[in-house]
Amino acid sequence: MRLLARLPYDTVFGTVYAGLKINLCLVATCLPLLTALALSGGSPLQAWPFYTALSALCGPAAAAAFAAFQALSEGEHHVGRTFWTAYRATFARSLAIAAAAAAAVIVLAADFQLALGSPFGAVTPLLALLIALVAVTVTALLAADAKPTWRTTLACAYLSIRHWYLSLANLAILGILAAAVVAKPAIGLLLLPAPALYAVWANTRHLTAVLTRG
Repeated sequence: MRLLARLPYDTVFGTVYAGLKINLCLVATCLPLLTALALSGGSPLQAWPFYTALSALCGPAAAAAFAAFQALSEGEHHVGRTFWTAYRATFARSLAIAAAAAAAVIVLAADFQLALGSPFGAVTPLLALLIALVAVTVTALLAADAKPTWRTTLACAYLSIRHWYLSLANLAILGILAAAVVAKPAIGLLLLPAPALYAVWANTRHLTAVLTRG
C-alpha cells in the first residue's frame, strides 16, 4: 500500500495522455498512407513501390513526433501544440529527406528483386544492408533535426554504422510497428506509435549526440 501511495499517478497519466495525443497527431498526418492501405484490395507488398513513395509523408510526422518527445523530456506537456508547430516548421525539409530516402529504397529494392535468382545474387546481402543503412540514416537526420547536407548525411550514416546495435534496435522497433499497423490497425495506430517512436528517438538521440552538441 505504501508503494502504491508513492506512485506518481499524475506523471503516469500525463505521459499516457501525451502519448495518445501524439498517436492521434500521427494518424492525422499519415492519413493519405493509411487510407491507401485501407482501400487496397491485396497485399501491400504487391504494390510496394507505391507505398514506399507514399511513406515519404511519414517523414514530417516522425520529425514532429521527435520534437514533441524532446519538449516532453524538458517538461513541456502541451505536446499537441508542439507537434503541429514542429510539423509546420520542418515540413519541407523533412519531406525532402524522406522523399530522397524513399527514392533510394525503391531503386535499391528493385535491384534486390532483379538480383534474386540471377547470376548477380551475390550482391543481395549488400543491397539489403544499403536499404537498412538508408532507413537508419534518415531516422538519424530527422531525430537530430539536422539540415540535409552531404556532411550531415554522411555523419549520420557513419554514426549509424558505428552504433550498429542501436541502429539494429531501431530497425526492429520500426519493423514491429509497421507489421502491427498492417495486421492490427486499431492497436498499431492508437497504442504503439508513441512508445515505439519514443524508443527510436531515445536511441537516435544517443547515437547523434555528437551532432547535437555541435
